[in-house]
Amino acid sequence: MDFQTPANLVFSLYHMRVPLIDRRDWKITIKGLVAREATLSLDELRAMPQRDVNSFHECCGHPFYPTVPVRRVANVVWRGVPLKDVLARAGVTPDAKFVWSTGADGGDYHGINVDAFVKDLPIAEVDRDDVMLALQMNGEDLEDGRGGPVRLVVPGYYGTNSTKWLVSLELQAERSPGYFTTVMYNDREIKDGNEIIAPLWRVAPHSIIVAPAHQRTLQLRQQTVISGWAWGADPIETVDVSVDGGLNWRRAELALRYQHSWQGFGFPWTPTTSGAHQLQCRAFDAAGRGQPPAGARNSIFAIDVSVEDL
Repeated sequence: MDFQTPANLVFSLYHMRVPLIDRRDWKITIKGLVAREATLSLDELRAMPQRDVNSFHECCGHPFYPTVPVRRVANVVWRGVPLKDVLARAGVTPDAKFVWSTGADGGDYHGINVDAFVKDLPIAEVDRDDVMLALQMNGEDLEDGRGGPVRLVVPGYYGTNSTKWLVSLELQAERSPGYFTTVMYNDREIKDGNEIIAPLWRVAPHSIIVAPAHQRTLQLRQQTVISGWAWGADPIETVDVSVDGGLNWRRAELALRYQHSWQGFGFPWTPTTSGAHQLQCRAFDAAGRGQPPAGARNSIFAIDVSVEDL
């Protein structure tokens, strides 16, 4: 219900294990297609200029079940050092096209041995001020279980791209050949006989209803406000609400986006018929990208309520 999600309610996920953390000796290496290799200690990172970014943070779901929406999402304030300032210590060469980020975690993932969790990021994203090496979430130092002492944060990208327990940044001309970039976390489709692979980077438009609650009983002819949150890589332009299972849609009032935060929406509804009602919501960005009815990680959200003449 809160615009800023309390830390104890923010989801916490990891693929293999939480590594052993020694903050006294933690270092981040910058290497690859750079003018000079560099190493930053935690103290050096803390001494650099910091900035705050308010952003939604969403898990894209289990990579084995890409069409199943899990709707693990929060809205938090990250504090850290812009990635571009960190990479400037090493000097990025013109032939670098991707930033590989490596975490300290590794081990068995569903029977596959993974040396380390590695993700990649297009070099164009480095110019953004809000892509950062985060040291804090909601004003507190990152805990071990949340990727501390430092993690990459890429607002607008699915959480899997925000590498936890960051130990190295590597500039390369190609995408990482790692397991979590080549096998996991890609959308695949066959088009004209060819497999098209799309990395799971930018978050698709999504929305949820938070009030009224699922299976709530409402009073006939008494107004209630259907409210919730909408988010995506780009600002959400419109949110529609349905009170009849998607047969008819009406425009909700939508708040403007602050930085990369989720956007609140509300729709006043006075039920005029008793019985069961399915409430749905759907979000669209300025380019017209929206939520499909089913079969996608961002499919339309629905809850059931009943209306009685109390």
